[in-house]
Amino acid sequence: MDYIIRNAKIEDCETLAILKLKIWKQVYVDIYPKWKFDNYDIESNKEKFISIINNSNIKLLVVEIDGKIMGYMSYGEPYRKFLDYRQEIGLLYLDQDYPKMGIGKKLFNIAYQDIMSKYDEFFISCNKYNMNARKFYEKMGGKIIHIDEDNEEDKSLVQVKYLYTK
Repeated sequence: MDYIIRNAKIEDCETLAILKLKIWKQVYVDIYPKWKFDNYDIESNKEKFISIINNSNIKLLVVEIDGKIMGYMSYGEPYRKFLDYRQEIGLLYLDQDYPKMGIGKKLFNIAYQDIMSKYDEFFISCNKYNMNARKFYEKMGGKIIHIDEDNEEDKSLVQVKYLYTK
């Protein structure tokens, strides 16, 4: 299956908001509290994607297969600040309906090369309980620099921070 990676456009944002919920349900169903899914607002998430596109310090890429968006990644200036770090991969989500095709690695490497051409380091935040993502980020060379305290009421808030350096 062939895919293309391109810059996201404003007209992609509703599709991205819908895809985000789909991926959340695939990945976080046993992690996030039920109310996170029940209260998910497509319109407000569409606006978040628009704000990312409109921020010249963040890049938002989408992955298309047969003209359908199946994943996305943002990187650049941290969307949520963490210490003094100036760069991050903020979002990296892929629809689990597609077989492993190396797309996550390809996206990661695009961001890595772009960020490291201008900076010496960046970080990634990952849900502590998303073990597949954690294994991926560790395989890509990330070193754990911070783990949030557990929050039994809302495990979606518990993050692990990975650092990447040259």
